[in-house]
Amino acid sequence: MGLMRWDPFGELSALRQHMNRFLESPWWRGWRGGWGLEGYGPRVDVYQTENEVVATAELPGIESKEDIDVSVTDNSLTIRGEFKRAQDLKDDDFYHSERYYGTFSRTVPLPAEVKPEQARASYRNGILEVRIPKSEEGRRKPIRIDIH
Repeated sequence: MGLMRWDPFGELSALRQHMNRFLESPWWRGWRGGWGLEGYGPRVDVYQTENEVVATAELPGIESKEDIDVSVTDNSLTIRGEFKRAQDLKDDDFYHSERYYGTFSRTVPLPAEVKPEQARASYRNGILEVRIPKSEEGRRKPIRIDIH
């Protein structure tokens, strides 16, 4: 058997991939208590067009848009809210409970600089959609540079 060169950065990269898979697993999410922990929240998709950044978030069970708080900065989007129980029940009354009730908060970075004051949001069928126009800085197209 021959000697192999040690690659510490390769090992760190592999460790990071394993940790990411573990932390995204359903087992870990359930153990952490679901959405109730700060910085953890609903699943969010973020994409951009030429003129705007669009974010959509899953918020099933929230009946009213008044239960959702959305704030935008130049480079991030924060969604906060609360899931409420439909009835007043005590924990002792439950036989089995998997759904989360309580507050949540989620902040995601945006891929381009935006104009927060012009953001618009809508909420339908458990989906929150936030549309934010890009600033002139965010609209700049990358310039291809030749390599010599």
